[in-house]
Amino acid sequence: MIMVTAAEQEAARRWLAKRGQRVERPTPVLTALIATRQAFNGRWFPRYIGYVLLVFVGGLGYTRLFGPGMTESYPVYFSYFALQFAARDSSHLRLRELRESVPSRKPAEPWWQVLGGWFLASVAVAFGGGIALAVTMYATTPSRTYAVSWLGLLALSALVSGWVLVSVLRRPLIADGAESLAVARALRVEAIYAASPLMAVLPLVMDPLLGNHQPPSFTPWLAGYVVLVLVLQVVGYVRHLRRSRTLPPGHYGTPLPDLDVPVDWSPPQEAR
Repeated sequence: MIMVTAAEQEAARRWLAKRGQRVERPTPVLTALIATRQAFNGRWFPRYIGYVLLVFVGGLGYTRLFGPGMTESYPVYFSYFALQFAARDSSHLRLRELRESVPSRKPAEPWWQVLGGWFLASVAVAFGGGIALAVTMYATTPSRTYAVSWLGLLALSALVSGWVLVSVLRRPLIADGAESLAVARALRVEAIYAASPLMAVLPLVMDPLLGNHQPPSFTPWLAGYVVLVLVLQVVGYVRHLRRSRTLPPGHYGTPLPDLDVPVDWSPPQEAR
């Protein structure tokens, strides 16, 4: 039996309404499916604490590895790693529970079609461009500690984001009909951006504010690098939203009352 809360029903109702399907009460399957969007669930709070402690220890070890002169944005990277681990785990556990009650099927679309060209371009620029900048910085400036420490964070970001992305693309689509299949596909597109490469480059903005370890000659290149990845991600996200903005017609839950039906408000007549 699928158990959902009133808060999950309300969240599912709003999510469906944004995509053109206004219902009074979504079906339990759709409610549970849309609830997998929630990044955290109180039932698995101890697991989240474990992820936070693991990443905290990893961050301390990273600072000892490089020492003075390293990038100052490492806490943002490691915090994002913890969030990615926890969010992926929460969604995975909820989907595993749902699969016990609802049939599932393998995704039919190729992975590159699901991601889209703009997302793939942002991945290539974020990691390929970042590696090129870090290697060039190491070879041409005295800021070698900064370059190597940033290169290591890029590599860790690629591993963590890649792990999340592969799990999203490989997981089965949980659906008991055309409506839930359409919802599952739309949710998969949203989940892709949990592995956004944008978070591998945005922390660079913090370094000029917290320290002076970036070589000044690379500041314009790094700024352009961040802006380019940001633009590619925004364009890709907008195109994904347009593609899944409207769900196909179908039964998504209890229909809203028809306000156009005339109502007789006259007082009841007395029986004779």
